[in-house]
Amino acid sequence: MRITIGLLVANASVFVMQIIFSSFGPGFQQLFALTPELAVNSGYLWQFFTYMFLHGGMMHITFNMFILFMFGTVIEHSLGEKKYLTLYLVSGVGSALFYIVLMGISNVPMLGASGAIFGILAAYGFMFPKNIIFVFPGIPVPAILAVVGLAVLEFFSGIMGAQPGIANFGHLGGIVTGIMIMFYWKHTIKRNVSKSTSARREFEYFWE
Repeated sequence: MRITIGLLVANASVFVMQIIFSSFGPGFQQLFALTPELAVNSGYLWQFFTYMFLHGGMMHITFNMFILFMFGTVIEHSLGEKKYLTLYLVSGVGSALFYIVLMGISNVPMLGASGAIFGILAAYGFMFPKNIIFVFPGIPVPAILAVVGLAVLEFFSGIMGAQPGIANFGHLGGIVTGIMIMFYWKHTIKRNVSKSTSARREFEYFWE
């Protein structure tokens, strides 16, 4: 769980920096949160990565880090450190791109690890579809149904604007990106399955 702990520490450290630098003005957040107009039109490409380590408040980061710890440790153990970190970062970037494609290039900043974490949740549902997880208000649901339900909820919430201030399409983008990555890895393993016994075991494990 080394990578998960590292991500928790990185997010917490950046959040502390946000609090410190906020007393000097909004410059820190403006520089590192994802503002589509700056990232796309002004070359602030680093924002596609840095935005996922910033958060909008204590509740925001606490919820995200709790979910990351609960599901990230399992996925890290299952995929290995390299694939797990790739899944996290690429899901975060995919979340941002998905959001921009659907919402357009605006001056409204986006921040938070939610997109990356939704990619982790999608991977959990993909790898352990029958595992029971509890969704609000404590209803037991198979993991794959929870992920599908969450995707549908985020889609319709985004269309209807039911949650102002929340990037629902960014959340959906994290889920879509996570699923795409898992399908790609599954296909790659299937293509090479005859090369080694270990590859066969890894391929079959995806549908445990």
